[in-house]
Amino acid sequence: MEKKNQTKQSIVNDICTLANLGETFKLLRGSSIPIQFFQKLERRFSIPIANGMEVKAETFCSFFGIEWTTDCDSSSSPSGGGGTVTKIGLLKIKEAVKVAIEREISD
Repeated sequence: MEKKNQTKQSIVNDICTLANLGETFKLLRGSSIPIQFFQKLERRFSIPIANGMEVKAETFCSFFGIEWTTDCDSSSSPSGGGGTVTKIGLLKIKEAVKVAIEREISD
């Protein structure tokens, strides 16, 4: 069960640990997630490489059957948002990582 008061940073840290990425990634100004985080996930789980953080995140989730919705990134916000992945999006990525790990274990 997810903690309701979890921060984006703590979710990123959880994903890094769960996926065994070997490092954590500090959020950037405006709570943007470093592109290296997504690149490392792509390499770790051998998924198709995509361009743009929100596309990388959506591709990752879709690859593992996790639905990516409009509230997962800020691209549909009134300001256009610059494609920042939201807390909801990070939780979806975490869910996708869990599916990926389960598949590895069952293979």
